[in-house]
Amino acid sequence: MFQAAAQPRSGAWVNGGDGDELDALVDQLGFRQSLLLVDNCEHLIDAVARLVAALLSRCPGLGVLATSREPLAIDGEALVPLGPLALPGPDDGVEQARRAASVRLFSERAAVVRPDFDVDATTLPDVLRLVRGLDGLPLALELAAARLRTLSLPELADGLSDRFRLLTTGSRAALPRHRTLRAVIAWSWELLGEHERTVAERVSVLPGGVTPASATALCAGTEVPAARIPDLLAALVDRSLLHLAPDPGRYRMLETLREYGTDRLAASGDLGTVRDLAAGHFAELTARHDPLLRGPGQLAAMRVIGAEYDNTLAALRHRCDRGDAAGAVALALSLAWYWQLFGRHTDAAYWLGEVLAVPGAESAPGRDLARATHLLHRVDTRRGMTAEEAADDRAGLRELAGRLLAQPESAGPYGALVTLQLAALQEEKSALAVFGRWADDGDDGDVWLSGLAHMLRAEYAENTGRLDRMRADVDAALHCFRQAGDRWGQATTLTMRAQLRQYDDDLDGALADLRESWSLADEFGRLSPADELFRDLRRIDLRLRRGDTGTALALLDSARERAPRVVSEEMLVLLDALEAGFRVRLGDLDRARELLDDAERALRGEATFPGDHVRTLLGNVRASLCLELGDPAGAARSLTTAYAAALATRDVPILAVVAVTTAALAEAYGRPHESAVLLGAAARLRGAHDPTDPQVRELTARGRAALGEEAFAAAYATGRRLDRAAATAEVDPARYAAARYPAR
Repeated sequence: MFQAAAQPRSGAWVNGGDGDELDALVDQLGFRQSLLLVDNCEHLIDAVARLVAALLSRCPGLGVLATSREPLAIDGEALVPLGPLALPGPDDGVEQARRAASVRLFSERAAVVRPDFDVDATTLPDVLRLVRGLDGLPLALELAAARLRTLSLPELADGLSDRFRLLTTGSRAALPRHRTLRAVIAWSWELLGEHERTVAERVSVLPGGVTPASATALCAGTEVPAARIPDLLAALVDRSLLHLAPDPGRYRMLETLREYGTDRLAASGDLGTVRDLAAGHFAELTARHDPLLRGPGQLAAMRVIGAEYDNTLAALRHRCDRGDAAGAVALALSLAWYWQLFGRHTDAAYWLGEVLAVPGAESAPGRDLARATHLLHRVDTRRGMTAEEAADDRAGLRELAGRLLAQPESAGPYGALVTLQLAALQEEKSALAVFGRWADDGDDGDVWLSGLAHMLRAEYAENTGRLDRMRADVDAALHCFRQAGDRWGQATTLTMRAQLRQYDDDLDGALADLRESWSLADEFGRLSPADELFRDLRRIDLRLRRGDTGTALALLDSARERAPRVVSEEMLVLLDALEAGFRVRLGDLDRARELLDDAERALRGEATFPGDHVRTLLGNVRASLCLELGDPAGAARSLTTAYAAALATRDVPILAVVAVTTAALAEAYGRPHESAVLLGAAARLRGAHDPTDPQVRELTARGRAALGEEAFAAAYATGRRLDRAAATAEVDPARYAAARYPAR
């Protein structure tokens, strides 16, 4: 179309005289309906913009389609951004992935080189690595597919760590700037102004995106005026080197462009300096927002730290690599409460381990707290550890407990949580004295720290069956957290109060507390998969206690459908154990047996599977299933295993769960008096009767029918009056073995 129009009536246009060229074009296009295509015009952007604006003003039937790495920025322009090709979703299978545009392009070009190439279950993992690693960039995908002439697919995917060397074979017919991936990017880079190029190179070190504030920090010491940073970032968006992120005021650079930018920084010798600036900026930002996580500014602080999380981890990695032990420890401890809030135990364990491995970390301030925090998070991520490593961790925690408990005031807010967790390893009286001092400081000191002390002391009281102490501390903690404006503290404490209301036979009140807790937690954003699962299980249990079986089953099916995609193998085993318990309650014994078999196989396959709580639950539910199937001897064996695991947890409420099933075993052996005593001992261990538990309710009703009201009450009181040690010994299932109590 353009060539046909470029036929002047005279030689004036060709000779460049007095603007006759424009007149000649207008004469050719006139009032006809025409489309003018201007392709790849970014290197002549100003001249093209002036020409197109002039033509459009004089040719009413003219339309222009221009392709460029930046807009023409003229009146009437409608932008159609062409970003990278769509990538497959994280959970897509083969069929879904094949439909993604990036996979379609790669597979079509790969089939030209290798006619037998196909995307199937075998090739999909490497194809996903390729299309994601190349950001869905069409030219990069075409260049990668061409390399299949000489490389296998796994070799090609592995080579992405040096993508600019790898992707150097393009079409000989293409323009030089289109023959290699590096040439494509270099072409765009060289079209930038000096200040634009400086900003682009410096923000390339940020994997989590850039804001005007972070770009300003990284350009310190350059000739780029701070006041121009927002305009320069906008210009880089116009030139397709940055794109807008979903969060307002944030921009992102494709990974391929970032690698090019950091290569340029490395070549100029500026890479270390820029990363130092980034580490300082994000360390200061995290330290400034960390205290806000414990007050009314909590949600805003969470959003800021969350938005900069990847950049902050990059800063932490840089400090580790540079050997800055003190700076690395300080930054990790600034992240500690954020990790705690969102249950990011794996992140915490990994990064604290990296920090503590930096030479000199043993003398860094806060090292003991970092070490203790690391070991406590490893408790939640112990998969793959040897028994010797686990024993070393326990010994290390005991040593650290002594030092931190000797100076509790120096621990700080997140250190308070660590200190009480360590207190369980030390002498109880001195540990509670420390938290007593913090709890009593609420009126004159830090109300948030007072709330935390009350909450943690309430947890300690629950674990030791002292519910009167727990009630007082829960109420005090809730008051403090509401006064401080901490939603996390309120949500956590309301969950504990819901447990107390459940023991008080107030299921409506318990459900109301849980709903308020969940509403507060939802304000944080998406919960961790583990927290989501625990929430679902809590709902299911309450619905079953209320007799809402249909709703409980629907919730259970939903949790089961989502769980395999979002939680770890350990959490799946826990889900199997808890669902099996629900299925036994509902009489679905075949499904319960299937779930238990799956969970026990997984448990046997991992010698250092974390936590004795799961072993306790599995043994207890297996015993319940055996009793339903008329196999008390099998129940006794399973309960013996569960009892030993429960003792290892040092968690009295879970021992009470085993005690209730042991009461069912005694009843199965025709010993209603012993069953009543065991129910009383279970109440002593947990600190309260549990009237809404279906098993407790049924055993109580049958015991009263068998013994009479007064005899049952007397036997129950016998168990209830036992001290903790005596109650623990009383509920040992070995006392109710078949040899001693033959079935009647």
